[in-house]
Amino acid sequence: MDQFDPRVIHEGLLQGEEPPAARCLTCSHRCLIQENKVGVCGTRINIDGSVKTLVYGNVSSISNNPIEKKPFFHFAPDTMALTVGSWGCNASCPFCQNFDISKRKPMAELTRYVTPEKFVSMAQNRGSEGISISFSEAATLMLEWNLEVFRLAKERGLYNTIVTNAYMTPEALDLMIDAGLDAANVDVKGCEPLVRRICGIQLQPVLDNILQMKERGVHVELTTLVVPGLSDNMDCLEMFSSWILENTGPKTPWHLNRYYPAYEYTEPPTPLDLLKQTKDMAMKAGLEFVYIGNVGKQGLEDTICPNCGSLCYERLRLRSRNVAMDASGKCVKCGFDLTMQLR
Repeated sequence: MDQFDPRVIHEGLLQGEEPPAARCLTCSHRCLIQENKVGVCGTRINIDGSVKTLVYGNVSSISNNPIEKKPFFHFAPDTMALTVGSWGCNASCPFCQNFDISKRKPMAELTRYVTPEKFVSMAQNRGSEGISISFSEAATLMLEWNLEVFRLAKERGLYNTIVTNAYMTPEALDLMIDAGLDAANVDVKGCEPLVRRICGIQLQPVLDNILQMKERGVHVELTTLVVPGLSDNMDCLEMFSSWILENTGPKTPWHLNRYYPAYEYTEPPTPLDLLKQTKDMAMKAGLEFVYIGNVGKQGLEDTICPNCGSLCYERLRLRSRNVAMDASGKCVKCGFDLTMQLR
């Protein structure tokens, strides 16, 4: 640890003592970490019987992105979010689309330290309306830093978002909400037992955290990367569609994203016909806002009024245009509530 910038080593907020080991309570793995060893994510280490994070402000990438890129389609449309990621992940997906940072553990030579104050000031200076913790599972693994960022951002009138696999503990999620989390896009990877076997995480904690977010007033959008051999089974997709309808409601946006070969996965891209079939199934079941992403074809990510069929919001390759939505987030043709959380 002597080689690491000491500023990125920080006491873990959520932990339990089990000498000589220490229990990390940041994510749902709840790793029991032995002295000088790291947990599953590679970012939490036991030093002298205490869990420390190696990624406090340890930034792998920063970019100013349209909020639609997250993707958020019903939260703060046409705004920019300064987006940050770190190293490592608490899942083990062999098809990871961000494998260049998620599959790399924190290393001293890769360290780039950014203070919460500097990051929020960067967002303001770049004209961002909000911030987003994204790329790798930084939403969970940078917990201690994120909390400070969220509080500062709220003080300065910025919104706070995360893009996450939602495999944090309920305690960690509560801390984020208390600090000012406004919106979350949750990556729901598929159904059991494949999620556990292929991605190394369990589905139930993810579903429980989605409900916790909804109950506490966080805007939630859901994403499923439709991956061959994991989440391309229609029975699974129908099951999750029903879960969304019954538990988070028909207005919950669901993004069906096309998979492309990455990292250790060489299967061909998800067939577009399967994505369209899934969207049709979900909308016939009662979901009102289902989108097909990572394709780049006109019309697949537009918001259509479920009541009158009018084109309300047009999107293509991160460009978006309000076509027929009023200032309160309703269809101008018929007044249907599109549940757009506007800035």
